[in-house]
Amino acid sequence: MEEIKTENEKLKAELKIFKIRALKEKIILIGVSLLIIAEIILLFSFFKNNFSTYTKPSKPYIAVININKTITVDYINSITKKMDSLLKDKNCKEFLLIFNTPGGSPSASDEFNAYLKYVNKKKKVNVYVESMAASGGYYIISAIKPIVANKNAVVGSIGVIMPHFVLKKLADKIGVEEDSLAIGKYKQPVSWFRKFNEKDKEYLKKHLLLPTYENFLKTVAKDRNISIKTLKKYADGKIYVASIVKGILVDEISTLSAFKEKIKQKQKNIQFVDISLEKRKVPFFNIKVSSDIGEALKEIVK
Repeated sequence: MEEIKTENEKLKAELKIFKIRALKEKIILIGVSLLIIAEIILLFSFFKNNFSTYTKPSKPYIAVININKTITVDYINSITKKMDSLLKDKNCKEFLLIFNTPGGSPSASDEFNAYLKYVNKKKKVNVYVESMAASGGYYIISAIKPIVANKNAVVGSIGVIMPHFVLKKLADKIGVEEDSLAIGKYKQPVSWFRKFNEKDKEYLKKHLLLPTYENFLKTVAKDRNISIKTLKKYADGKIYVASIVKGILVDEISTLSAFKEKIKQKQKNIQFVDISLEKRKVPFFNIKVSSDIGEALKEIVK
């Protein structure tokens, strides 16, 4: 009898363990199911908010693009690619480019300057300087008239710079040497391991900085319809508050809200739509489920 009783108790204990294990497996299955449902809801919400409600507004609109980074070839290419697609949208009536950039690449600035002139022939391009359009940023906006700016916005910085850092002292401390191989005496006028000598300076100014500067001057002078002689007074690298150079480097002083209202008066029943240049990232599943559900559950509920 004692043996039967012991056996029954053993069976009850095993049954209890089995039931607990089965319950744990149900709990983890329910938990995983809830996580999957939550991910599906998240994905649905993402696509709804980022694609369905945004794709091509059904009413006429003005595309607003904020130029708020250093001007590089890649950055300008991302903007022109977006604008190319907007040119095909019949509901996109105009562009409003808001500038908040310190400038950057001369070649990228020149490319975007030319591109805006091309776009402006197809759809009106409005430019507004909110905080800054200096150096390459000003190079770009000179393509469009009128240039409208906040009274405290920074413009100008017409000039060319070639940054150069000398790391020789640091390199000597950590044991780094330069061992370049070049053919042609002008092949390596710049090195992080030495300062410019007079011959390097003369060469770089004559063959790089001055030609780039002259191109900058000629483009802005032509775009602004002023003489190079007049422009040179404002082209020594200085920056200016927009209100000081109204009528020269800037055409109108305004605020963004007032400028938008002015645009609305010309385009009745129109809305402004902010255009994002960022690539949307689709959320992904991040659920790790062990092949042994019991072991996975132990990690969660132990």
